[in-house]
Amino acid sequence: MRVIARNEVRGSAADTDKQLKAQLSQWLEQPPRRIDRLILQCLLAAAPLKRHISGRCGLYLAAAHPDRSTMGALLNSVCVQHKQPKPFEFVNSVSNAAGFHIAQQLGLEGPNLFIGAGENVWEQLKALAKLDLDDGVIEQALAVVCEDRGDFVAEAVLIESARKDSVAEAIS
Repeated sequence: MRVIARNEVRGSAADTDKQLKAQLSQWLEQPPRRIDRLILQCLLAAAPLKRHISGRCGLYLAAAHPDRSTMGALLNSVCVQHKQPKPFEFVNSVSNAAGFHIAQQLGLEGPNLFIGAGENVWEQLKALAKLDLDDGVIEQALAVVCEDRGDFVAEAVLIESARKDSVAEAIS
């Protein structure tokens, strides 16, 4: 596999969602509304790669856990207060909500997978992407990993099959 583009973004626990959204607006004309911090972080990493995306592109996303504040609010509503969750809490509690927003904002058409980040998360994402690239399901793969332990690091890597290059070389 060949890396086409890569982006990493780091932020502090002190950065507000409003500040992160302001940063995102430099890459997206209309950033999505009503999104949680995990979605913001992932979009901040992925959005700068939009200009490099062409054709069918799958999304392979990993994080250790869903957004803590969203999940905390959801559990508080349901388990402590015995109320129905708010729509925002419910929808964004699904970890792949981040994948939905990335795919929508970047115009991705392909598989959209979310996995829990473990020790070898990059190897796992690359293996999943390689299967789809090798099968011709996609032309490119966007892998995104977000680590949030207060301060956060989100990294996005856009890759394509090396086989594509070797076929082009064989023709010329």
